[in-house]
Amino acid sequence: MDQGHRWLWLIILLWALTIAFAPSVVADDHDEDEDEVEDEDEVEDEDEVEDEDEDEDEDEDEDDDDRFEDAGESLGEISAWLLGLTLAYFGWKRILPPIRKQLKAAEQKEQLKRLNSWNKRAIPVHTLLGTAAIATGFIHGLMMDDSHPTLWIAIFLMGVLSVSGGLMRWKWPPREVKKGARLLHMQRLLSIVVVILLLLGHEAL
Repeated sequence: MDQGHRWLWLIILLWALTIAFAPSVVADDHDEDEDEVEDEDEVEDEDEVEDEDEDEDEDEDEDDDDRFEDAGESLGEISAWLLGLTLAYFGWKRILPPIRKQLKAAEQKEQLKRLNSWNKRAIPVHTLLGTAAIATGFIHGLMMDDSHPTLWIAIFLMGVLSVSGGLMRWKWPPREVKKGARLLHMQRLLSIVVVILLLLGHEAL
């Protein structure tokens, strides 16, 4: 490449560089102003988005809390029904002896046998319902924002009734333990106290 061509390519390169960088130099201040405006707009947009996100997060938290508490309320209703069905067995036990007596007097041995068989099947169901009532009631209490000491006392007494009922059915406890458990479990007063405490506790909330 001769000297003339070299200068020509150098001029073309300089011209290309000038074209390339001239607009940036001329509009530098304008671009900086635009950049500042864009930055301010971006900051404002980000702040608005953050505020909206915070509001949405708060709304979502409130919705989650409401759903959680609603689930707790539903669980409490289930526990109440389970407790009612559990206590209904005590009413059945009250009318069972007169029915047996009438069947024996009428010498209806087959019906008496069916009655005793049905009663034996009802005992495990009674135990299962009582255990489920305690479990759902305990979880219900944990899920609720507000609670009252009488409610937890009632749950504890329900546990006492459940354990004493289990001791009556299990084979390993000594006779004296089973006898004491039976006396404790068959106390109608303890069941009445449980119901009263539950009513008072819920009224106090």
